[in-house]
Amino acid sequence: MQIAVFGAGRIGAVLAAELVADASVAGVRLHDPVDGRAASVAGAVTVRSIDDALDGADAVVIATPTADHPDHVRRAAAAGVPIYCEKPISLDLATTEAVVAEVRAAGVELQVGFQRRFEPGFVEMRRLVESGELGDVYLLRAASHDHVPPHESYLPTAGSIFRDMHIHDFDALPWLCGRRVVQVHAQGSVLVDDMFARHGDVDTTAVVLTFEGGPLAVITGARADALGYDHRTEVFGSADSVCAGLGPRTPMRSVDAGGWTPTDPYASFPERFAEAYRAEMAAFVDLVAGRGPNRCPGETAVEALRLAIAADRSLATGLPVDVADVTG
Repeated sequence: MQIAVFGAGRIGAVLAAELVADASVAGVRLHDPVDGRAASVAGAVTVRSIDDALDGADAVVIATPTADHPDHVRRAAAAGVPIYCEKPISLDLATTEAVVAEVRAAGVELQVGFQRRFEPGFVEMRRLVESGELGDVYLLRAASHDHVPPHESYLPTAGSIFRDMHIHDFDALPWLCGRRVVQVHAQGSVLVDDMFARHGDVDTTAVVLTFEGGPLAVITGARADALGYDHRTEVFGSADSVCAGLGPRTPMRSVDAGGWTPTDPYASFPERFAEAYRAEMAAFVDLVAGRGPNRCPGETAVEALRLAIAADRSLATGLPVDVADVTG
């Protein structure tokens, strides 16, 4: 199969490289408007325009800036080919809902880039919850801590920390728990860099999610972590408790007797989730080939964004927000 890739930035280059390495993929046609950036992916064919990339493509991977996602998804849907789109589809809920509806009407598949659904530790935690081996799920806890902050030029189009970074947690935690979130309560501060305040954002967060039936989740976030990129997620049940992301490369130093100091801590999300990106692209190739289901359909982008908007509203008011009140 021939796959078109739009965007050769950090995540686009990672995804394109995984597709090049996949024996099921005959060719990768890569377009990026920044001169020379597409050429950095060995084995991909650099093309000059999106039309050139779409010509003869059997599927499309969209890893362009968020503002371009709606147009690019629509162009791929018009071409009648399966689509993978990085999160979020849009920073606006009504636009996200409209794009997902248009893709559904076009009769093509849309897989959203929530890679944690494909990370081996997360997949195993989901299995343990579904099988009942953890017993009743009481509590989930996620740490989402960047190693270094993004460049300030990234912030005007990224959305808030909730729509940019925590949107992964807003997808993964309900998926792990197997329940809908009914209420969001978010707090945040600017402690890392004043540039976040200049863009109306925060860089340090704590969020409480309440699931239907009563289980809770706690999310912490930081735009900087001195030791490295830290993402851990824990699930506590009545029979067992488990964690994904805890190991020798976790950037957390133990001060207990006999404790550990991390070895080669993760520097960035492409390192921490390398296996997830590989599995995610393999699942998309299987979807295109008709060999597997869509494990992360377009509706997941709608629901995760709804929680991110609820978090933004909660931060602004200092009060919990009922998710049912967040509409497009």
